[in-house]
Amino acid sequence: MQTKEQVAKAFKEELQALLDKYGAELEAKDHWQGYAECGEDVRMEVVVPAIYDTDHNCVREWTEIDLGSHWFPTLDVTGPAPAQEDTK
Repeated sequence: MQTKEQVAKAFKEELQALLDKYGAELEAKDHWQGYAECGEDVRMEVVVPAIYDTDHNCVREWTEIDLGSHWFPTLDVTGPAPAQEDTK
């Protein structure tokens, strides 16, 4: 059995490796600062910087990825495919 400390460590290492691969930053901030909802709408965002070659041509655009407030696991779709209805 993995302890919660081991799971957290492995997760953080994999997340850091992904961020490092793209030179990206992950940030969480309050979307509605100064309003009554302050602190209730925290959103996550990944920023991937642009890359330029030696001739100053952009080879990767600056990218901002809004992850919203929640990020859920992908559904397990390894089960059998649903039956196809014959439409002939």
